[in-house]
Amino acid sequence: CALIQKLPELHQVVLSYLIRFLQLFTAQDVVNVTKMDASNLSMVFAPNFLRCPSTDPVVIMENTRKEMAFVKTLIHHLDTSSVEGIS
Repeated sequence: CALIQKLPELHQVVLSYLIRFLQLFTAQDVVNVTKMDASNLSMVFAPNFLRCPSTDPVVIMENTRKEMAFVKTLIHHLDTSSVEGIS
């Protein structure tokens, strides 16, 4: 999460807003309906948040798990209270 603090302020706000959106979907009552927990959400959204610059499929696949873990960590641990109420 400290890495996020190094981003420009606008990027921090946008990322926090997107992660806050995903955090809302990790509530147990929502997961019961959608079957999309933090692991599944990170699998779907990581390729959109973190784009691997390589065109080598092996490198892309090796990075996939790390990218998913990073997004999952953000979903679980990023403090998004600063963007609550922003619409």
